[in-house]
Amino acid sequence: MKAAATPELVSCAVGAAVNAQGLLDDAELLSAAGRRARGYALAALAVEEAGKAAALSTLAMMPVSLRAQAPVGRMLEWHQLKLVGGMMISAVPVGTIAVQLAAMPPRQVAGILKDAQVLAQDVDRLKQRGLYADIDRSGQVRLPSEVTEADVAAQLGRARLAVSAASALLVPGTAARIADPPAEAIELCRALVSAFAEAGSGRTPEAAADVVLNMARKLREQTRASAARASSGRERRGR
Repeated sequence: MKAAATPELVSCAVGAAVNAQGLLDDAELLSAAGRRARGYALAALAVEEAGKAAALSTLAMMPVSLRAQAPVGRMLEWHQLKLVGGMMISAVPVGTIAVQLAAMPPRQVAGILKDAQVLAQDVDRLKQRGLYADIDRSGQVRLPSEVTEADVAAQLGRARLAVSAASALLVPGTAARIADPPAEAIELCRALVSAFAEAGSGRTPEAAADVVLNMARKLREQTRASAARASSGRERRGR
C-alpha cells in the first residue's frame, strides 16, 4: 500500500466510500426483513468502511516521503481505529476535519473521542455477537439472536451519519483536492504519523481514541506555530 500511487489511493478511498454505502443499504434491507443480528453486523462494518475511506484519503494526501513513515497496516487493519474514525467523521466531516480539529477546544475533541471510544467498544462487541455464537469470560452463552431492535436502530443511525460523511469523497472535485491537498491537510497528515509514532502497540478502542486525540493536539500546536511564523514574517516585512 505504501508503494501505491496517489491516484490509486484516491480511487481506493472513493471505492471504500461507495462500499460503505452498499454495506449500509444491505444492513437496512436485513433489518427491515427482521434479520436484526446480521443487519447490525453489516451496519457496524459500514462504519468501519467509512473510517477506512477516511484513512485512505489521508494516506493519499501525504507526500511520498511522509507516507513511507506511516503505519499503513495499523491505519487500514485496526478495526477499532476504523470504528473510531468512522464515528469521528460523523461528527467532523472528512472534508473539513483538519480545519475543525485545529480550531476545536481540546475538551470538545476529548468529549467526541470519549463517546466514539465507548461506542466503538460496544459496536465491536455487538458486531461479533451479530455474527457468532460464543461463550464470554463469565461462562455465559452469547447468541446473535440477543441483538435487540434498539441495538440495530441505534447502529443504523450511526452508520448513516458515518456513511454520509464519507460520501463527501464522491462529490465532484473532491478527488482532485485530495490529490493536491491544502497546507492544513498536510499538517494533519504529519500530526497523525507523529501520533502513531508515539502510540504503543495496543489495538483497543481506548488506544484508537488516544491516537486521534494526540493527533488533534499536535495539529493544534502545528497550526499555532505556523500562525506565529507567519505573523513574525509580516512584522519583519513591515519594518
